Amino acid sequence: MVMSKAEWRRRRRRKKLIQRYALLAGFCVIALLVLIVLVKLITAIFHHRGGGIIEKAGDVPVKQSLLSISRYARCGEKLDSIDEIIIHSNNTVGKTAQAQRDYYESLKTKKNDNERQSMHFIVDLDGTIYQCIPTDEIALAIAGTVKFHSLSIEYCITGEDGSMSAATYTSLCKLVATLCKEYKLTEKKVFRHYDKNQVSCPLFFINETNWEQFKADVKTARNGKKVAVTDAPVNKVVMPHGSSEESGESGESGEGNSGTETTEGGEGS
Repeated sequence: MVMSKAEWRRRRRRKKLIQRYALLAGFCVIALLVLIVLVKLITAIFHHRGGGIIEKAGDVPVKQSLLSISRYARCGEKLDSIDEIIIHSNNTVGKTAQAQRDYYESLKTKKNDNERQSMHFIVDLDGTIYQCIPTDEIALAIAGTVKFHSLSIEYCITGEDGSMSAATYTSLCKLVATLCKEYKLTEKKVFRHYDKNQVSCPLFFINETNWEQFKADVKTARNGKKVAVTDAPVNKVVMPHGSSEESGESGESGEGNSGTETTEGGEGS
């Protein structure tokens, strides 16, 4: 059948209309994808506008007690990324988080390049959490070649074996779980100071049973479940072969910056 001129025109108009709608639909899809990407970028930018401040770890408020800017504790340099969390403990039974924080603050008056130390967080004897350095800045916690991509947490101890109170243990689990969720990490990215520099810190967690239990409890907290603990695990600490407990003048986390080794943050910080 021969198509009339009018019918041919109608079909041509319909084809052009379909093409226009298809082009418009494609443009809308591309615009939507661009918008989604922009929203994600803007969200990522503004998500940490608080300057790396953590207000709560689970249901535990985080007390802000930021160190003064100085090359000896809080150097003020930005972290390259946050890829792991490192656990430390102090070496003095009964020493409080406030006393530990004040020690780090005092380093600016000593002006000793061989004594430069700090932590992002300290968990107190009663479970109170102190934040000493924003999470987007470097803490001078690990000596050696560790890159600028870790958060460091120190906890206060109640036993010579480096053990802690139930309140400290529970808050530590909640803090690590919160940081894991905040920075999209899992307990597989949580390490001991011992894992990095082979020092006896944190002493209690050198025992592999204690350490594996802690990581399991972090996972529990990360999944939004309650960590059931009446006291921190009480397994006997077994010192690793060839290891000796190190302690500095300050009785801190087992290492610090001594000798000629460069700390995380290093020279020029």
